[in-house]
Amino acid sequence: MIIKKLITFKNMFLIEDIHRTYTLLGPYLLKYKKSYACLFLIMFAQIFLTIGFAWFFGTITDAAVQNEAEKLKWLVPIGISLIGVSLAASYFYTYLESKTINTVKLELKELLLKHILLLPVKKTSSMRTGDLMTHFTNDVNCIEGVIGSNLLYLIQLPLTFTAVSIYMFMINWQLAFIGFTVIPLAIVIGAVFGILLRNSSRKMFTQISDINSTLNEIFQGLSVIRSFLLEKKMSLKQNTQNQELFELEMKNTKLRGFFYIGGEAITSITYITGLCLGAYFVSKSMITVGSLLTFVTLMHHLISPLTGLAGIWGSFQSSATAVERLSSILNETTEVENLPEYVSAKSIKGSLQLKNVHFSYEQQKKAIENFTIDIPEGKTVAIVGPSGAGKSTLFHLIQGFYKPESGMIMLDHTPAEHLPPFVVRSSFAFVAQETFLFSGTIKDNLLLAKPSISNSELVTAAKQANIHDFIMTLPNQYDTQVGERGVRLSGGQKQRLSIARAILKNAPILLLDEATSALDSESEQFVKVALAAIKNKTTLIIAHRLSTIQDADLIVVMDEGKIVQMGRHEELITQDGLYRKLSHLQFKAKEKLPSLQAISQ
Repeated sequence: MIIKKLITFKNMFLIEDIHRTYTLLGPYLLKYKKSYACLFLIMFAQIFLTIGFAWFFGTITDAAVQNEAEKLKWLVPIGISLIGVSLAASYFYTYLESKTINTVKLELKELLLKHILLLPVKKTSSMRTGDLMTHFTNDVNCIEGVIGSNLLYLIQLPLTFTAVSIYMFMINWQLAFIGFTVIPLAIVIGAVFGILLRNSSRKMFTQISDINSTLNEIFQGLSVIRSFLLEKKMSLKQNTQNQELFELEMKNTKLRGFFYIGGEAITSITYITGLCLGAYFVSKSMITVGSLLTFVTLMHHLISPLTGLAGIWGSFQSSATAVERLSSILNETTEVENLPEYVSAKSIKGSLQLKNVHFSYEQQKKAIENFTIDIPEGKTVAIVGPSGAGKSTLFHLIQGFYKPESGMIMLDHTPAEHLPPFVVRSSFAFVAQETFLFSGTIKDNLLLAKPSISNSELVTAAKQANIHDFIMTLPNQYDTQVGERGVRLSGGQKQRLSIARAILKNAPILLLDEATSALDSESEQFVKVALAAIKNKTTLIIAHRLSTIQDADLIVVMDEGKIVQMGRHEELITQDGLYRKLSHLQFKAKEKLPSLQAISQ
């Protein structure tokens, strides 16, 4: 089994891993080349100190044994100097390495977030939140193995091994030969455990992503969990995943333990053998006591680079797994190169045209088929149809979240694909059926629409959305914290804030995806009047309650991604078609809706 894995090792890793790793991280190494150059200088100083301390221990021992008091006088200052230089080198190495690594990780996190924000919606919608969180909380932190000490040790340890080997041969070639007999064994151990650690790390990262995804679902669905008494089930699921991660971690720990035990065993056996043989040589006056002390001191530095190099290679494999995961998302093509900033869509007047638009999700059945419509500036158009007719998909296409497979979407008769994405999206103010509020204050959420708005504009928009009076009843009014995802507000209150935010954006085209669904009848009327009072805005409304869109300039009836009817309410209600059928179904459903008293009986 091990031989099979060793054969696979060459094909799976090595060149491919190194190329992928430094394709991503190479630019950062070049950017901070001065810091790495200083680290390399300190590294060479540490190699010199390793040899220097070994020489010092042997020389001062011989001086003591041979009663050379004068020699001790100048050896003591040298020893103190070596200690001082060693402490200074360790401090500056630790500080400079930490600063460089943390700076690279900070910039990589910024790059990763920017890249994700620029990815097409089609791509991000297929990503799990847990995977995305793991990239930031785990993967980025794991790159230390390929940009920090391990990278430098991959160079330092061979150089240390070479320097130590030369010095040991100068002392006694027979003793030095003992150390070289274990080199092949140390290399094999390192190679085998490097493969095993890489595979173990990959499984651990995948399990961490699964755990993060489950936690995210639990925290976002707490109300559903409590409502359906799913606490035990979700707790068991999370506990099972944590147990599986624990077992993977213990397996990884065992692998590392066996590896380090193997390394320590090789080191100890070589050390004892060298010490015993060296003692024999001392007894035969072949070497001095000081030379033996120097030799056994250097013996550790001969074996540790081999076992250490293998250990670092295993750590490199773990880091390479993290880089592989980061590269998979950073290699995705973004929509644009730079993050957009708020712009006012003054160049767009508000007319919208769709010509023969076709679209489907992942080669499935057509979600939008042969969709053609011309919406003049300032008109109100309602989109109605049964669930799954393609209404929300149409809104995603209009805003440029998805690209049509064929056909054309135009703003003011200019193809949207010829306009920058931020110009297209600045042309729309969107109110979704499921309102999303960011943690912060009510004012913070309203300012998202337009950072430069004045307090009077903010209050006017809140009044139009019929939310101002409620805000003024709160202790901190507009500075009231809404909680994560607006948890401290009711559904209707959140939706009215979302409508106020859309009003403040002052975009030429207003998109309402069943925007009044969470409002009571009285609030709905207030909002309808407020929206009707917004002048010179092209408005598209997705509505399930047909009573809310009877005054629309045009009603578009959709079914299975196609337009099956178009016209005003008065026209469509007289036609034998889907609109009249939907209207009658809603009317009958309302008539037959049982009262709470009847249900209780």
